[in-house]
Amino acid sequence: MPRKKTTSRRANNEGTVYQNKQGRWIAQATIGYDQNGKQIRKSVSGKTRSEAIANLAPYLPKNGPRKQLLRQDMPLKLHMQFWMMKYKKRTIAARTFERYIGNAKRYIYPYMGNYLPQNITTDLLQDFLGGMLDKGFALDTVKHIKYQLRQYFEYCIDEEIIDKNPMGKVRLQTKERKTGQAAEQQEYKAIPEELRDRFLQAISTSVLFKPLCLTSMFAGLRIGEVLALKWKDFDEKKQTLSVVRAQTVEPTFDENGNVIKREYMIGKTKTAGSTRVIPIPDLLVNILHEWKTLRVMQELMAKVPVSKSDDFIFANNQGKMRSYYGTRTMFNRLLKKHGMEEMGIHFYRLRHTFSNTLFEAQKTRKSFRCSWGIKRSKRQ
Repeated sequence: MPRKKTTSRRANNEGTVYQNKQGRWIAQATIGYDQNGKQIRKSVSGKTRSEAIANLAPYLPKNGPRKQLLRQDMPLKLHMQFWMMKYKKRTIAARTFERYIGNAKRYIYPYMGNYLPQNITTDLLQDFLGGMLDKGFALDTVKHIKYQLRQYFEYCIDEEIIDKNPMGKVRLQTKERKTGQAAEQQEYKAIPEELRDRFLQAISTSVLFKPLCLTSMFAGLRIGEVLALKWKDFDEKKQTLSVVRAQTVEPTFDENGNVIKREYMIGKTKTAGSTRVIPIPDLLVNILHEWKTLRVMQELMAKVPVSKSDDFIFANNQGKMRSYYGTRTMFNRLLKKHGMEEMGIHFYRLRHTFSNTLFEAQKTRKSFRCSWGIKRSKRQ
């Protein structure tokens, strides 16, 4: 039996919200007048009353009708989504916006998404953020969420939905405090010594990952920097690598903030100080020399640009820059093949391993190569 049409009338010019026979909620309002003085009406729909109102809000003027709709009917989940899609998306980098969306969907919405913004209190926010720290979330993550909420409530003040920012008196610790095993794991980011021989044996079975992983480890590079290296950045005579660019990812979003595609491109390094020239050990020079020799042979056979000055050192078989996600998938497959998929080895840990190994070798008065079980090979 069709659902009976339910209509909710508002004050003058504040629109109408009702449920149609199919169960959809319809929100309508006058958004202006044409040249003949006739009303221009806008009608939108949604699965719920709040969703229909949220869909109508962008078409209404900032004061008056829109303010009333937001104040009375829109929970934080829909209102914050509206704020992010309408305003933040246009003012911040795509990767930063992706983090905003992720923070909201993973942490903020499940905890307070159904509250009206004006009902959010300082105590509620203190319990929310303090609880995240108690559960072991990184302080950096919690601070990012705190900053995002502060910005959102400033927007609510501008919209006259609230009078003051409830984040004003929320307090968090200023430094990370971890004890016991958690602190030890946080500090020791390198691959554990007992796993290094197994890891080296695993990557030695891969023509690609032996030079790629050792470049990350011995030069201390981020994976985005490794994938963006070109042969002109490798100075074999001076034994250096120049880091002047990094791979970045530009996501594209749908109207709900979901990522629908990612485009990989060359961008600047993470910070201005990340542009640098790095001296590299003989061992890495030898490994990159051997990799270059192999790439020259591949280029001659396949006629694909992989060994010239402007070619990527770790280009794929089509001569294009490898994507981070594709490389990570292949890397995880290699670890699984050698029974190491559950040992916490990932690209982030590789760049910390070289400096830690040098420190350990200095403490124990062992040579670096002995601590890794690698012997220096001479180029022919």
